[in-house]
Amino acid sequence: MKRKYTAAIIGCGDIAHHHVSGYKLAGIEVSAVVDPLKAARDQFSSEYGIAADYESVEELFSAEKPDIVSVCTWHLLHPGPTIAAAEAGVSGVICEKPMAVGLDLADQMIETCERHGTKLVISHQRRFTPGWEKARELVVNGAIGKIEHVDSKVMQGLLNCGTHAIDGVRFVLGDPATEWVMGAVERKSERFERDTPIEDGSMGLIQLEDGIQINFQSDLDPQKASPGHFIFRGDRGFIETTETWTRLWNEKTNGWEDQGLGIEKEKIDVIGGMSNARQAKELVNWIEGGPEHRCSGRYARATVEIMMAILESARRNQV
Repeated sequence: MKRKYTAAIIGCGDIAHHHVSGYKLAGIEVSAVVDPLKAARDQFSSEYGIAADYESVEELFSAEKPDIVSVCTWHLLHPGPTIAAAEAGVSGVICEKPMAVGLDLADQMIETCERHGTKLVISHQRRFTPGWEKARELVVNGAIGKIEHVDSKVMQGLLNCGTHAIDGVRFVLGDPATEWVMGAVERKSERFERDTPIEDGSMGLIQLEDGIQINFQSDLDPQKASPGHFIFRGDRGFIETTETWTRLWNEKTNGWEDQGLGIEKEKIDVIGGMSNARQAKELVNWIEGGPEHRCSGRYARATVEIMMAILESARRNQV
């Protein structure tokens, strides 16, 4: 880090606490918070000793320009503050997942940030967890040969935990391109997720390049349903992983072999703490001329496209 950076938090809800924790660990000062609710602003300002608070994004950018902005609003409110931050000349944005509800909005976010030179990161911070990093390393090194199939099950909605699961599988595989999606969706209730109507259950068969298929399901079977739990099948073995552990089965292991991560599982942060800190540090490195962030908007767009394709496939009854 070549200099001292400042950050502002837009949206003072639960997830915002994890962003503050990450910035503090990364050595980035949180200089301001934004929320239309005074009680939320007061709580954050008091709890974290934040100097300034604002009722709106417009007030923030008329008074100051932080280096980085975290967009911690609900799903449908992600594009607006992200675009406003880019137009205000902010160096970097960390926007919560899902990136957007709709591909056109995701494209607007990316295009605006690129036009104004703003580095856009979507908070898929689980990409920084050691279990997933180990699984990616094993895949890259050919530990189970050619990948053929991946299983993933989650609860709590496609736009919520499903976002992390689809993104996580893509990360472990090296972010391959998607060729087609076949989806099925059920909605009989009035279920909502952060003011967004969502499905009661869904599933998707996702065909990636090189013949890899992902079998994804949400809210259908709770057994081992987790946004971080995946099973990869290759032509020479299996990898099972979560954010906190990974195990391998191939011709050399004589059964399942735990892949030591060198850290106690209970000390691994999945949300908040070091995972968010590493995410923030990698953004600073990108701002200072380093390589593209592993959670960049370009990668997150592919996850949005898959989720929207599951819903659209179910609507059209076709691939």
